[in-house]
Amino acid sequence: MKNSIVIFFLFLGISSFCQGFIAGIDEENISLLMNKPVIANLASGEELSGRLVSAVSINGYLDKIAIKMENGEKVKLKPEDILRLMIKTSELAKLSMIADATVSIKKMTGTDFEEIVNRDFFVFETAMRSNKRGKLRLMQLLNPGFDSKIKVFADPNAQKTGGIDIGGFQLTGGADKSYLFVENEEKAVKVKKGSYKKNFNELFKSCPEMVKAFEGKKIKWNDVAGHVFLYDQICK
Repeated sequence: MKNSIVIFFLFLGISSFCQGFIAGIDEENISLLMNKPVIANLASGEELSGRLVSAVSINGYLDKIAIKMENGEKVKLKPEDILRLMIKTSELAKLSMIADATVSIKKMTGTDFEEIVNRDFFVFETAMRSNKRGKLRLMQLLNPGFDSKIKVFADPNAQKTGGIDIGGFQLTGGADKSYLFVENEEKAVKVKKGSYKKNFNELFKSCPEMVKAFEGKKIKWNDVAGHVFLYDQICK
């Protein structure tokens, strides 16, 4: 009962989410990440920190990472070596990453959005691509702070709506028309704007309460971040 009430009140405010995911880094803007402080959590259990001195983009995914440590040593890494890569953002990048809805949702639910609002890092994690080969790639995580159930990654091949770009970062508009969803560390699933309403029940089927709460409601692509947030907070 309590969960149903929470879902009801969250549903009233979900339209304020709009595109509540953080801004993705386009392939041509990878250079903006260079020489920024970086923290790498490795598959071996080690944690490295230093500065990102080189990285290449293969089909829109980060590859061939090189980190310069404080002692001057340069460490070269492949995607399969890395679990999570966190790259420090600039103030301009941080501005483009803040979701307008976070303040209103915090007031409504009492949820601590500190990790989401203070987005000090671009986060990349290793996951399997959505194609048949399912090769491991470093993908940009777009929902840090509400990613415990579904991780939403940038789709390098996503088409975008129009918007204003300043210094390589999208500040208005520019909504992606597709994302890559990963649940339970399985292969990424491409979720598209055009088929989102049709596939909504399938995407969130492991939470019948949520599916029921949205039964008969108009499913909007602009609310996708809010749907992922509800799934993260309410569904067990």
